[in-house]
Amino acid sequence: MLNFTSRTTYYLSSTPTDMRNGREGLAGIIREKMQHDPYSYDEAFIFYSKDYRKVKILHYDINGFVLYQKWFDDGKFFKPRFLETARCHKISRETLILLLSTSVQSEIIL
Repeated sequence: MLNFTSRTTYYLSSTPTDMRNGREGLAGIIREKMQHDPYSYDEAFIFYSKDYRKVKILHYDINGFVLYQKWFDDGKFFKPRFLETARCHKISRETLILLLSTSVQSEIIL
């Protein structure tokens, strides 16, 4: 089960992701592009679609992967604009909740 706790470290992909990717495809992106271990139980990885209407979060708990998905019917997620170049960006629990709960036509600076 995915719990949005402050003990979990959240990493947001710096580029849009093909939402056809499932658990294995996203785990490969985590290993190859983000250079993290997808089996780390204290980390969660956030991916967003090119049109900013879909998001997926992959997390490994004690006995397997949890894949959380959200699609906005109206509006979009905040478009992330990064101040630095990196493969992924560490974000706070509060920023994650803001990204998941807000449907807007704007951007958020991270």
